[in-house]
Amino acid sequence: MKSSGAICLALLALGAVAERPKIKDTHGNLLVKISDIPIGSCGDDTYFGLGIMDGGLEECARWNSETDNLEYEEYKCKVLRVHASVKHGKCKCDDNWKGPICNEYNGCGKGETLFGTSCTPHMCHHNGTIAVGKKEIECICPPPWDGRLCERLACWRKTIPTQQHRYRNNGDHCICGNHYTGEHCDVVKSCLNNGELVNGVCKCPERWHGELCDKRCPKGQMTCSTCSSSIFIAIVLFLLQFFKE
Repeated sequence: MKSSGAICLALLALGAVAERPKIKDTHGNLLVKISDIPIGSCGDDTYFGLGIMDGGLEECARWNSETDNLEYEEYKCKVLRVHASVKHGKCKCDDNWKGPICNEYNGCGKGETLFGTSCTPHMCHHNGTIAVGKKEIECICPPPWDGRLCERLACWRKTIPTQQHRYRNNGDHCICGNHYTGEHCDVVKSCLNNGELVNGVCKCPERWHGELCDKRCPKGQMTCSTCSSSIFIAIVLFLLQFFKE
């Protein structure tokens, strides 16, 4: 039978590659790729409708039946379009913008959008995928990118929550945290709180535990497990999200 230490190291190794892509919006709702939404799902809305976003066909039908409703037109401009405003009671693309969601720039090639002074194939940075959330159009982002348009570096997305200190931002790329090294920043090179590094593992003094001896033991305990159960829980929760579909 494997020792608890070996099991712990196995969990830590798994955690090192357990990346967390941005798949939810700022309200915690799963982002839906625009390409996955049936065309004509809500009448005149070419790409998608409120029924899919809010989880009810009744809602979609309600908006669809009120084609001249100013409230819907304002909602459409605010949520379902990138560069648009209400003009004469209808949501229209702003000047120089076009396309089903008003993100294509007239001065660029077909299907392209404008970032600063450059034309790009789509509105999402860093190979992100255009999607719709609860409140607005935004992007699904691969690690280590975050933000509405995948424009913000977020190195914590490269691993599970309990190990996100392994990486840190450095301009436009990720580097290892102060106490780590290696290709995947999973090799410990120093310990905290007077911990002793023995064969790549921190041997913690009394009252401390964790990969770096960075966690204090519960009150009244001199020693505690160096392999937090939260690591296992975090990994399980991470893996479960890929089996929901």
